[in-house]
Amino acid sequence: MQRLSIARSLRLTLIALTLALAVLAAVGVASLYRARQNYENRLASSSALATAGANLLAAGAVEEEALRAPPGAAGDTARRIAAADYQFAGRQAAHLAASDPVSARLVAAQVGAESQARALAARGGLATAAAANGPLQSAHLLATKLQTRQQARQQSARSAARSASRRDVLLVAIAAVLALIGAIGVITLLVGSMRGPLDALVTATRRLAAGDLGEPVVPAGPRELRDLGAAFNAMSADLATAQHRLEDERQRLAATIESLGDALIVTESDARTIAAVNPRVGELLPGLIPGGRVDAEPSPLPALATALAGETTVEHEGRTLAVTAATLAEDSHAVVWTVRDMSERARLERAKSEFVATASHELRSPLTSIKGFVELLAGSEGLSERQREFVDIILRSTDRLVDLVNDLLDVARIEADRVELNRRPIDVGDAVREVAELMGPRIADKRQRLDVHVTPMLPAALADASRVRQIVANLLTNAHLYSGDGGAIDASVHANHSWVEIVVTDNGPGMSREEVGRVFERFYRGQDDGSRAPGTGLGLSIVKSLVDLQDGEVDIDSEPGRGTTFRVRLPCAAGDSDVTRSIAAMRGRRVLVVDDERDIADLIAGQLAALDVRTEIVTGGEAALARLRAEHFDAVTLDILMPGMDGFDVLREVRADPRLRHTPIVFVSVFSGRRELAGEFVVGKPIDADELREVLGAAVLAGRSRVLVVGREEMRQALEPAIRELGIEHDWETSGPAAARVCSERRFEVALVDAGIRSPQAVLQALDLRGRRVRQAVILFSDSVATAPEGIERLGLEVVPVEQAAGALLAALRGGPNS
Repeated sequence: MQRLSIARSLRLTLIALTLALAVLAAVGVASLYRARQNYENRLASSSALATAGANLLAAGAVEEEALRAPPGAAGDTARRIAAADYQFAGRQAAHLAASDPVSARLVAAQVGAESQARALAARGGLATAAAANGPLQSAHLLATKLQTRQQARQQSARSAARSASRRDVLLVAIAAVLALIGAIGVITLLVGSMRGPLDALVTATRRLAAGDLGEPVVPAGPRELRDLGAAFNAMSADLATAQHRLEDERQRLAATIESLGDALIVTESDARTIAAVNPRVGELLPGLIPGGRVDAEPSPLPALATALAGETTVEHEGRTLAVTAATLAEDSHAVVWTVRDMSERARLERAKSEFVATASHELRSPLTSIKGFVELLAGSEGLSERQREFVDIILRSTDRLVDLVNDLLDVARIEADRVELNRRPIDVGDAVREVAELMGPRIADKRQRLDVHVTPMLPAALADASRVRQIVANLLTNAHLYSGDGGAIDASVHANHSWVEIVVTDNGPGMSREEVGRVFERFYRGQDDGSRAPGTGLGLSIVKSLVDLQDGEVDIDSEPGRGTTFRVRLPCAAGDSDVTRSIAAMRGRRVLVVDDERDIADLIAGQLAALDVRTEIVTGGEAALARLRAEHFDAVTLDILMPGMDGFDVLREVRADPRLRHTPIVFVSVFSGRRELAGEFVVGKPIDADELREVLGAAVLAGRSRVLVVGREEMRQALEPAIRELGIEHDWETSGPAAARVCSERRFEVALVDAGIRSPQAVLQALDLRGRRVRQAVILFSDSVATAPEGIERLGLEVVPVEQAAGALLAALRGGPNS
């Protein structure tokens, strides 16, 4: 049975039991049928013999009457016929009685008695034959005995049939019981053969659940159980291998975590209690130990929501730390914190920033002089048409050179989030035409055709003119490089709802879907006729960054063999009333120009002369303070890098002097992206004349930095004294409409908004912070951060307690973490 499967064993057992029961049933039915047949045969034989005996008795009675007939022919004939009938009936009765000796003797005796009576009658002894003891009376008695015998035979047949039926039924029942017992025995043997292997498997499974993977089971029992035992052993071996592998991986992971340069902190399910740390935590954050809390003082870790949102940089004990957090599972609140020492990287970033700033100063200062004086030359009288054409070409080439020099510097600024933008209403069509004209010779060298189409009555775009030229130049350069000789390039500008759209199309080789997905990656260059295209691979990445920084959009439509189309959308300008008012505010003003380079100072003075601005020039910080204290000036332009007292020193002295502290100051420097200038008016070098006039006018209109506070009256006592202590000018309003009104009348650099005010979202939409030239900031504060209204977090603004609002404001004006 062990060589058979359970299913086959059961099948064979059931078949054998069925066959046995069928045979027993057949034998029983046959025996019953045979007993019944015997009964019917005996009953038929006795019934027929009884009938024959009755016939014989009747024939004897007829013959007795014939014997009593008078002599004569008729009597003789009757006696002969009666004798013949009796003999016939006697033969039939004798034939039927042959199977029963007793009946046969009775028939023979009756026939003999009848013959004796016939013989006596023939001799005239009928009276003797009919006497009480005569042959005829004996024949009658024998006939009665014959009938009685047949009745006895029938009764005996019935009894025999009943006995045979009971015997057969009993035998069939006994055989069925024996067959059932045999089947139960077979099944018991089968179950017995299964029980031992199953018990062994259950025991082995319990050992496996307890972690004991060493002892296999011995395959036994039916084939299924043997296969199951073999599979169990294979599974146990695989689990043992996997366990060993996991243990090896765990040890490697533990060793890796132990040797990591990053600090790892794992919390319990409450997200606060520290469950485990690696050794690096002891070096970077010695106060955090298992069993402690991640938010206990003096833990430098930020709020959990901030860390979960992305990498956060914190300063701790002279180190710059980058902190991130992640939940261990979706249904668990356990958190793993990663803390990386970014001090060296921060130092390198500062070094890179200093290098970028120095390089910018060294490279752009000469270009500033060239560009500025060429602009002055272009505005002078007496130039011939040919000379003016040369001056225009020099000016455009200078702009192009400035753009080329700035490409690498822009990448560094984008990485450092220090890109300078002067967004104002501009004519994008002029920028496209200008760039197209500058690129004309390069296009002609490859016999390419450049078509430019600008929609008439094009609305102004709110963008930085130099950055738009840089975007268009990079797009046209890309089309030029990837279009073959004789190719066609189309550049068009048109209005698209609230956008001004620039479209640059070429009929070059086009790009695959994979290339389109990577086209804005830095240093990525596509294939040009099977070879790597020329260039640095920075142009399109700069395009994407500059478009994003100006709240624009850029799309690509390209397929292999069908060319490429770039679409750049820039927001339309709402109007130029602010620009007009700023420039008008400068007319007739008196401005002190402070720059250690005399030619740059002369350039600034020349650019302001068109507005009838009276300028005085000094080349040092001490001289600037002396002139400011001696005379009245409406504004000051101030350089940063100056020998002796630099621009920051001058700024501090001016702000500390009660009489001079409200004097508008505009920094004109290559360091326009420095955090120290956050909240101040800044113009970068090379100097754009329109930008200089607009920013200087805005400074005159706005004065020094001003803060708008929008909050409930009951919050004044908690916040206003701290703002006054910082010496910051501010306006306090209590509603969104009032905030919108004062924003239209004055310029504000930072807004403090009470998160508990009615509908803070509407207040935020009403704000129009137009004062700052580099950054703008909105800070939400509340008397209870936990009760801040729902939906605030979707605005991307963090709510600070009212006690910290003044510090956050100061950090915003200085360009700190909350800006």
